Amino acid sequence: MPKYLNVHTPLIRGVRRVALALALLPITLVAYAQSASNLLAPPRAAASVDAASAASAIPATSAAPVSPVSPVSPVAPPAADVTGDAATVDAEVAKLAAMPAAAQAEWLSRTIKGGEWVKLSDARIVAHMRVIQADALVRFLKAESAALPEYQYELTRHERINNQWQTTPDRMLVKIRETPRQIYVKWLPGGAHAGQEILYDETKRPKEMYGHLGGIFGFVSIWSRIDGTLARSQSNHTVRDLGFAFIAEQIAHDGRSFRAAGLPETPARISVSESNGVRVLALEWDAPAGPPQHYAYKSRVLLDLKTGLPRGIEAWDAAGQKLEEMRFEKVRKASWTDATFDPKNPDYKF
Repeated sequence: MPKYLNVHTPLIRGVRRVALALALLPITLVAYAQSASNLLAPPRAAASVDAASAASAIPATSAAPVSPVSPVSPVAPPAADVTGDAATVDAEVAKLAAMPAAAQAEWLSRTIKGGEWVKLSDARIVAHMRVIQADALVRFLKAESAALPEYQYELTRHERINNQWQTTPDRMLVKIRETPRQIYVKWLPGGAHAGQEILYDETKRPKEMYGHLGGIFGFVSIWSRIDGTLARSQSNHTVRDLGFAFIAEQIAHDGRSFRAAGLPETPARISVSESNGVRVLALEWDAPAGPPQHYAYKSRVLLDLKTGLPRGIEAWDAAGQKLEEMRFEKVRKASWTDATFDPKNPDYKF
């Protein structure tokens, strides 16, 4: 080995160590930066309130079972979610819980009509609804019904008649004047009893309706009892049960019967779901008995998160069989004339 290499060996070794250190420097800096970032970054605020944090506000309820024949399915919260951290949500829920029923009903109406309700996450909506009193919910539904004294909607109605589930549901166009109670119904194509029509006017015959069947028997119109054999062969309800005021009254009725039995009046389960492409609030009640004491052993009401109006109602018997499934669509406010509920109206086929 040449002599000069022996003389400068320490220098060469030092150069090598420096080169190695420079080579490792970027990796060391990256690792240090990541570590420092993790140590120095403040705790990240929660983007939404999950089921666990929502449950911290009040006692949790059991998860809602999914009916195999129900089109209602869970959905993810919208992208434009207005959430806030857990502490803020807890404070909001506590403030709402402290309100009397009348103030809660006003808050619910204001929040929905202001467009804030539909922007919230599923869990945050559930957390707020759990502290809404039963009386507040009834007040809200009755107020919304009163704001629609005249309106129309399309109804899809599926029922169990004489313990037989209908093979084809009814599709109906319903026109309503709440006070006095006047109703026109036409059964639409694609559903059972297509072409059928009925008229009901409590100012003329409060216990009877006027109508004709569909198909080849549609040329004869007759008066019949609203709870008679003909009516009961097609539905477990009477014509007077059509409309949103009926739903509000049934919730109020069950609230009274639950209270008399010493049971909680609030829903057993609350969830946010989707029905026919619309995001809805699902409220479910479990009862110890069916009619006439309670509406059903189990019932579910769907409310449109955007409008607050009912989107559906479902009921089950003691054996878990579905008794009915109704969906309300294309709801619009209207202004009717006397001709709307007159069998001589040329648009009708009485």
